Amino acid sequence: MKYNTILLDFDDTLVDFYDAEDKAFHNMAKHYQHYPTAEDFQFFKQINQAHWEAFQENKLTKEEVLSHRFIEYFNHYGIEVDGRQADIMFRDELAKAPIKHFDSTLETIDRLAQNNELYIVTNGVTDTQKRRVAQLQFKDTFAGVFISEETGYQKPMIEFFDYVFDEIGEAKRESAIIVGDSLTSDILGGKNANIATCWFNIRNKKNTSNIEPDYEIKSLDELVKLIEMDNET
Repeated sequence: MKYNTILLDFDDTLVDFYDAEDKAFHNMAKHYQHYPTAEDFQFFKQINQAHWEAFQENKLTKEEVLSHRFIEYFNHYGIEVDGRQADIMFRDELAKAPIKHFDSTLETIDRLAQNNELYIVTNGVTDTQKRRVAQLQFKDTFAGVFISEETGYQKPMIEFFDYVFDEIGEAKRESAIIVGDSLTSDILGGKNANIATCWFNIRNKKNTSNIEPDYEIKSLDELVKLIEMDNET
């Protein structure tokens, strides 16, 4: 099967989200005279992940996720915060955090762009994600950027992908593949949309779900081999 329409997740696929999140979280926490340890940060990440998964399952609204994650975290330490204000500070710090790429990202995007159309597909808040995407050296390489808040839907909802293909052309669905780090967002979303899926498992996570990607890679340069190999067959 030839894949020449490549949908790429942003956080922890094109950029190292852990690095940006770490900086943003610690800078935000300072406003509350709270200086988290590595263990504290991991605790927040667990809370954050649970909230976003609840959002993907339509159990929480986006607004509830953005504010309640901080309320729950700080309550654990006996600190009362305005969750919305904490979120505003966090996302501002996140948008300002320098972009860090994984090894081979720049070379991979340059190579793939020579014979394929590339798109960014990301869940998140529009203002934050646009500010972060604007930092990319290769931002002009992409034919389009789709952010969940702008579309009105989020991965893994089929409506998110229907929106994308309505914009770029329904015919491109047949030659599309989504590449992302999240099984519950990117891979499940790709399956819902009936397109090929590639799990970018750079963190060497164990798949304990029943979501099976069509492909699995641990570095982006493997994607070049996958795309070029399949396009030759």
